[in-house]
Amino acid sequence: MGELLDALVVGAGPVGLTLASELRRRGVECRIIDRLDEPSPACKAVGIQPRTLEVWE
Repeated sequence: MGELLDALVVGAGPVGLTLASELRRRGVECRIIDRLDEPSPACKAVGIQPRTLEVWE
């Protein structure tokens, strides 16, 4: 039988990756799925706000 997870994050863009990072930091078991098999060659974030950099740090 499959592994039991607390959360499933759909989309591996900037928001999905940030969400998954925050969930794991809080002890939530999660998995990320995305429709693409490899990273996109195009940028998905136009700019990054200072507060976002603080959260990522």
